[in-house]
Amino acid sequence: MKPVSKALFLKTLDCPVYAWHMFRGLVPRDYTLSNEFLIMESKNIHSMARVLFKDGVEISGTLREAVSKTKELIKDEKIKTLFNPVFEYKGFISRTDILTRTENSGWNIVGIKSGGKGKKKYFADMAYESLIASKTLGAKPKITMFLLSKDFRLGMPVEKLFRRTDCTEETAETIKEFENYLDVSKQILFADKPQEKKLKIPCKNCALFKQCTGKDIEYHIFDLPRLSQIIFDKLAEEHKWEIKDLPKDLDLELTPMQRVVKDCILNDKIFVNPNLKNELEKIVFPVYYLDFESVMTIYPLYENLAPHTQIITQYSIHKCDKVDHITDHFEYIADHKKNCQEIIAQNLIDIFGTQGSIITYSSFEKNIILKLGGLFPQKQQALKSIAERIVDFEEIMRNNYYDRRFHGRTSIKKVLPIMIPEMNYDELKIGEGGIALSAFAYMAMGFYGDEKIKETKKNLLEYCKQDTLALVEMHKFLAEIV
Repeated sequence: MKPVSKALFLKTLDCPVYAWHMFRGLVPRDYTLSNEFLIMESKNIHSMARVLFKDGVEISGTLREAVSKTKELIKDEKIKTLFNPVFEYKGFISRTDILTRTENSGWNIVGIKSGGKGKKKYFADMAYESLIASKTLGAKPKITMFLLSKDFRLGMPVEKLFRRTDCTEETAETIKEFENYLDVSKQILFADKPQEKKLKIPCKNCALFKQCTGKDIEYHIFDLPRLSQIIFDKLAEEHKWEIKDLPKDLDLELTPMQRVVKDCILNDKIFVNPNLKNELEKIVFPVYYLDFESVMTIYPLYENLAPHTQIITQYSIHKCDKVDHITDHFEYIADHKKNCQEIIAQNLIDIFGTQGSIITYSSFEKNIILKLGGLFPQKQQALKSIAERIVDFEEIMRNNYYDRRFHGRTSIKKVLPIMIPEMNYDELKIGEGGIALSAFAYMAMGFYGDEKIKETKKNLLEYCKQDTLALVEMHKFLAEIV
């Protein structure tokens, strides 16, 4: 009988339908560079944690061999620490990061987590591991989480990277709930067919959405932007999942923009807010179109950075003296061997000067510029002035223009191909932010040779340039409409 993993068990709690498909290998796997990088980083953190435990024995081999070896070694009192022990109980499998003996002949399960704070997901992980392991250990083990310390900096001893949190008490009730749910989860997974579909807000971003609760629905209620939980619950209870089925009296509860979206869908029209002209007229020329790319790693890349610190790695800036008339383009990609935040900060001050609007798509760039000001007090006032000139074009789009083909989305990757079909990211070697982050991090970590670095930087610059060109074209598109 196929064993049930921790991921499968926890997924039955979250979405039984997804878990059923996942158990049968029917969920598409997304093998991207960014996923690969996250896995690699997690393995590195685990390896660092192991340094703190002397004479640990690695459990390897097939699943059956690992379970057998774990049982054998926990009986040997000379063995104090096991790495990757595997436990089995009633067909449920659990692999633990580290298992250590305590002074009173008990056991301590140690979970290595890549975050800095205890999350609900982390506690659920540890509760499941403790439950399954306790059936072999013969008693409930102590549970310890290793979380990353925000005080750690590159060059410090490894023990400074982690802070230990005893979560034995916090997981006690969850362990009881999980034990009562074991048989239920098996019934869900081994059933001949999945449970009846139940729509929930997280379904919107599910990989199975189009073949599950979104199947054969062209315009779903998820097209309504910022759908409240109250309205969602009301519609889901009545199985009103399509925009065309929304009751007329619901309009009184919808926001103005939600009513606009509904109207565009039902009447096959495009919404242009009369206020759009005023919004565009507030933009002051010369206009700078700005996009940043950044990197944020679990383990710091450079000195004086904490884990999970976000730093800017490149920018693209197009300058126009009028709509669609590009007069200059500035671009920069950091030296991957060092932290270039101060260079970037000064470059921005030099390029932007003191006049003209700066167009971005989201508030990301504005927040980053303000943070740069905090890092370099002598440049703070100049950077603050730059941030005050930023115009968030996504906000203009969200409030003033809607095409039903947006399906409630406003991200540039979603709206650009609809507004300007000839512009997309399909031909780019790097066409997504997570991949851009991972590619730069691999360079910084020394995984790429000279030729690969040269090619990667070229691809990164093309990707960032496409983002600002897209802003130029979107501005032109809206300007022509008004």
